[in-house]
Amino acid sequence: MAKKIIHTTIQLVLVAIISASLAYLFGMKDYILVGTIGILSVSLTKTDTLSNGIKRYIDVVYGLILSTLILSLIGFNLIGLMTFLVIFIASSFIFKIEIGLVPSLVLAKHVFEFGVFDVMFLLEEVGIITLGVGVAIVISMLYPSDFNKELNRYVSKVDLMIKDHLFMLSIILKSNEDFKDFMKHYELINQGIQDVIRKAEQKDKDKLFSNDHRYLAYLYMRQNQLSFINTMYEATLRIKEKHPYQLIISDYIKELVEAIGKDNKAFDRLEKLNQLRINFSKEALPKTRTEFETRALLYHMLADLEAMLKVKVSFHERYPNLEIN
Repeated sequence: MAKKIIHTTIQLVLVAIISASLAYLFGMKDYILVGTIGILSVSLTKTDTLSNGIKRYIDVVYGLILSTLILSLIGFNLIGLMTFLVIFIASSFIFKIEIGLVPSLVLAKHVFEFGVFDVMFLLEEVGIITLGVGVAIVISMLYPSDFNKELNRYVSKVDLMIKDHLFMLSIILKSNEDFKDFMKHYELINQGIQDVIRKAEQKDKDKLFSNDHRYLAYLYMRQNQLSFINTMYEATLRIKEKHPYQLIISDYIKELVEAIGKDNKAFDRLEKLNQLRINFSKEALPKTRTEFETRALLYHMLADLEAMLKVKVSFHERYPNLEIN
């Protein structure tokens, strides 16, 4: 977070200095305003800076043209100004370009105060928004970003949390202890993974001219697997009495923990899981209702494990030559 704040601060300072300096060199009186608009036009990601910058530019140019037309027709007075404000603000929201409202109203105020229609004055106002937004977009596009390195770190972090989550599940299957501490872990892991994915989604937006989203796809795959692990947690908590199958499944999950990673090891694990299912099917039928319910829950866990592994298999089928470094 601190690193992101530092880089954002550097971008804001660069945009402010460069845009204001260019405006000053071009002889614009409101060069400080140009720098301020430049700062407002910097977003957290390259994609957002470009998208919001275009919307802001369109809204401001639209506001300048609209204010000039309305004020010229009705008059440079309070009625003309109020008419402009109502139409402009409402239409900006309708067209979903309201992000440019603040600079638009500032520049429209300039038009109102100028008092007459003048092409050169209008062009200078357009120049203010062009420099401010333009410099912000250029700096954002050119500013170096280590997004692959950051995304790889997020991938490793989520893998570790998935391992931890599965390992804790294997312990719960063997444990007779109170589940309160385990549920705290359950909540922390789920929240932690969601937080990392949100950060990765934001970082992935820096890939403006790249269609390489393998890191994010990998994290979504893990998010999908997380839902199956959570279902197994919930099934485990519903078990009323211990059963020998629990120890077998617990040992399988412990082995599975060691296989969690970027490589494709899911297919081999599926074969072993299938063998477990075959072995279980050869056992004698349950003798009590409670045993029947327990075995049904455990059998359902095998199905969840299979579905979880197939998610990984499908991912590698989609990305057969995956390289995450």
